[in-house]
Amino acid sequence: MKNILRKTCYSVIKVLFILVMGLFFFTSCKNDYVYDQKEPDFLGSSIYQYLADDGNFSVFLKLIDELGYKDVFNYTGSKTLFVASDSSFTEFFKNNPWGVSSYENLTLQQKKMLLKYCMINNAYLIGTMSNYSMGNLYYEGGAMRRITELDPIDILSFDKGDAVSTGKFWDYYRDKGIYLLKDNSSIPFVFFSQGFLTKNSITDDDFSFISGGITRQAGDFYLFNNKVIQRDIVCKNGYIHVLKSVLIPPTNMAEYIATNSKTKIFSKLLDRFSLPVYDAANTQLYRQLNPGFNDSIFIKAYTGTNGGWNGSFNGQALIYQLPYNPGWNAYSAGYIYPDMAAMFVPTDDAMNDYLNNSPTGLLLKERYGSWDSIPDEIALSFVKRHMRTSFVESLPSRFGKMVDDQNYALPVQKSDIEVDGDYTAVNGQVYMTNRVYVPLDFVSVYAPVLWNRNAKIMNWAISRTVIEQGVEFAFYKLYLNSLVVKYGLFIPVDNYFDAYREKYLIDPVTYGQTGVQGVLKYWYNDRTSSVNATVYTYSKATGVVGDSVAVITDASFLTNRLWKILDSHIVVGDVSGDGYYVTKANDVIKVSDNGTKVQGGYDMDKGTFANVQTAYHQENGTTYLIDAPIRPALQSTYGAIGDAVDHPEFTSFFELLNGIPDDLSSSIPYIFVAQGVDEGIRFFNAYNYTIYVPSNEAIQKAVDAGVFKTWDQINLLPAAERLAEATKLVRILRYHFQDNSLFVGQDVNVVNQSATLKLSTDNSPVYWGTTDNKYYKLGVKSVTGSNGQPTLAITTELGPQGTDRKPQAEVITQPGYYNIVVKDYVFPKLPSQYKNVDGTGTATAAAFSTSSIITSSSAVIHLIDNVLTFGK
Repeated sequence: MKNILRKTCYSVIKVLFILVMGLFFFTSCKNDYVYDQKEPDFLGSSIYQYLADDGNFSVFLKLIDELGYKDVFNYTGSKTLFVASDSSFTEFFKNNPWGVSSYENLTLQQKKMLLKYCMINNAYLIGTMSNYSMGNLYYEGGAMRRITELDPIDILSFDKGDAVSTGKFWDYYRDKGIYLLKDNSSIPFVFFSQGFLTKNSITDDDFSFISGGITRQAGDFYLFNNKVIQRDIVCKNGYIHVLKSVLIPPTNMAEYIATNSKTKIFSKLLDRFSLPVYDAANTQLYRQLNPGFNDSIFIKAYTGTNGGWNGSFNGQALIYQLPYNPGWNAYSAGYIYPDMAAMFVPTDDAMNDYLNNSPTGLLLKERYGSWDSIPDEIALSFVKRHMRTSFVESLPSRFGKMVDDQNYALPVQKSDIEVDGDYTAVNGQVYMTNRVYVPLDFVSVYAPVLWNRNAKIMNWAISRTVIEQGVEFAFYKLYLNSLVVKYGLFIPVDNYFDAYREKYLIDPVTYGQTGVQGVLKYWYNDRTSSVNATVYTYSKATGVVGDSVAVITDASFLTNRLWKILDSHIVVGDVSGDGYYVTKANDVIKVSDNGTKVQGGYDMDKGTFANVQTAYHQENGTTYLIDAPIRPALQSTYGAIGDAVDHPEFTSFFELLNGIPDDLSSSIPYIFVAQGVDEGIRFFNAYNYTIYVPSNEAIQKAVDAGVFKTWDQINLLPAAERLAEATKLVRILRYHFQDNSLFVGQDVNVVNQSATLKLSTDNSPVYWGTTDNKYYKLGVKSVTGSNGQPTLAITTELGPQGTDRKPQAEVITQPGYYNIVVKDYVFPKLPSQYKNVDGTGTATAAAFSTSSIITSSSAVIHLIDNVLTFGK
């Protein structure tokens, strides 16, 4: 009913308005419009006249007169002015940050700051100040900042000596001096209206906390912490709002931190990412306003992905980017209204306490000595941890929900905040803290990589970013910083990669090529702050490394290779002592000699080692610096089992694996498939496996006993029987492939699944209780063999559960026939479809630098003394 009445009233008013306007239209033919000769009485006087008539704003009128704004406030429309009374100025001259005791002592710059910062274009009532439009949308109560009339050039400074930034780009100006704008973007003020506080669920306690203890009442309006005590004075050219106190323009966050005596250490870290940028437009403008000025004006810019300086400066790449420019007054790429930034800035006492008394701080101090000596990359990680992109999401009531730029919890508590150091800047809120918030980069296994100047290559790899769903992030850094997982991280140092040594890195793609193979030497390019790779020719037949033939700078290629290397150096879980471990790449590594030596599959085969130089025990595991990369196996399953020279006892099993007739392959897929360096196991799937190879004698015994037929025998059978026997044989062969890599010498007692499915027709009970359409299992246990040496005993599914089963087979611990580590790579193209490293190859082949590694699987191979069989 109320809505109906409201609509009815509106319609009536609308009709009356049309009639009145029509009356004005018809009478205007005879008489002039009344407001052509006079102003409406309800508008009152001009802003200037109101201040003059009131009698309480003489100081403010002096500012207006002296700065040439009398006509603006007498005649120009659409202005909003925040003013302070004479009594407020009396209190101001008694005590103020400028140390000014009278109006006459004010400089011209100070006068401009007092007047122009209180002016905004357009007329705003207090009730509409927080409303704004963005594009075609209108937002009520959403604004907290508006642009003032104060221009950056109004507060130009000349800095010299200690006033000049300590950053590396500023040394030239320290003695010479520099005309500097702390930023050249529009300067806003910050206000807190009831609409904004309500819309953003900002509590009175939040406001009290950030304003230094002010208790606000419902409907109060504050510029920063300065209350409007008289509002909405209507003038013919705008509105006047009276402030409780004289308003001195706050500075931006970076400048407040730089000038605060309690935050000098953090400010020096922040200023490492600042630089002087020439401002041609303001230089020209200032010269026009001041004809005797012949110098140049610069901006104090900061690197930053939001509003910062990117690219390069004086020929140096600016690779270290803050989340945003903390000196950017506007802090917005478009609309400044709804939000600003926030920073949690530790005091010097907190910074020193961390460095001298905390475990990670002491490690940092041991490595670098002082805050001034830590590298920029580490300084960046520390500073970014304390920077927040949203003030609204950084209020005390939301401290418990805050995360840093890498989405890790930022554990701020109200008791951490030095309330007397809180500062609302023009572009964000600065919270001064009595503690530091240590980046996870400092406490995780990544820390020793970040801090070590001899680990730039692997640090480059860890820091490489990916983009998923439009979000860019450093995957490996996030991965290694997880504190819910333990890691053993092995990091080969740069002076291995940089040196030309015997332990070269053979590239897997070239290893699978005929003709000229290649090895890579990775090295860090300080000029470009990236990794390059020099390519040398190599012969896997002779093991001889030749001359360099190319340098690869392609970041995609280098990232692909180094990420694969990194995967083979990460163990998920504790490395608790000597033994075998599986890496993130599913490679097998061996740790020996009381944890001082590490081997990959290739190393085990060649008898080489990577030596542990230093071990760092971090919150989520241990980082081991090693003097050479752990080299994973290059030999494939196909290559190892099919090697009749080194492994003649594998010959019969290899012939069975490789003997599936072509005409049956549509019904019985091949076990080997062309992929990787030669052939790969078709059913391997980026995991680690164990392969049990029956000896030639064991296979012959099984054939003689009628367990299965050879391919020669099968191929003589009629079609239906031939397919049935072939199927039976392949199922028995696949039963010799088991999930998880198990080693002789380990303490093993497991039951893992094989690669043979229990068909729905296999309804007889089996020993390990495998149900239909699940994979048959194998039980494996460490035992002492008949020769008195450790070995593995394998118990199959043959027979029902509950029976007293003896192992069906044991690993034969004949040298060279057990614990053989192999690796099956997957490339997007066969190696033959890429050119050799020296550029030779077919005309249609792709360049070697375009090659990549998709994934891989690894396996350990053991010779066993019997064929493994299951129920049916």
